[in-house]
Amino acid sequence: MFYLNVSDPINIYTEIVHDDIYVDKSLLIEKISSCIKKPSQKFICITRPRRFGKTYNANMLAAYYTKGYDTKELFNRLKISHSDNYITHLNQYNVVYIDFSIMSNECHSYNDYIQMIMHNMISDLKSQYTIDLTPNHPLSQYFRQTGDSFVFILDEL
Repeated sequence: MFYLNVSDPINIYTEIVHDDIYVDKSLLIEKISSCIKKPSQKFICITRPRRFGKTYNANMLAAYYTKGYDTKELFNRLKISHSDNYITHLNQYNVVYIDFSIMSNECHSYNDYIQMIMHNMISDLKSQYTIDLTPNHPLSQYFRQTGDSFVFILDEL
């Protein structure tokens, strides 16, 4: 798997949580969770200046939401565990996590990079779902065919 329900953000966040200078920012999860499945709040952009924790927050959100893992013990000691909806959203969503700061050596242009991401995303979907792959269709059509909901976390440098 390249992007769908991957363990990388969970592993990274686990290291962060166990660091001596960890600062609990987990209540951000409560704010984001209140927007899930609300059509008017479909897209959320979290901006910060450079070196202010965007990647840290992206890994935390992916570790919390990603289906197929049990991260309850990781979050049980954090502030989010006192939220009314803590368990409601924990590990309940298919998460697509793309870190745009990581580019393959095989990509020589922006178009190569985007094509690689699309190819890998379709590969992930094929491995998890029975979908009709029609050449040149938009990626969104393949996601709709699954019948599932997805949380996309896009991290950039």
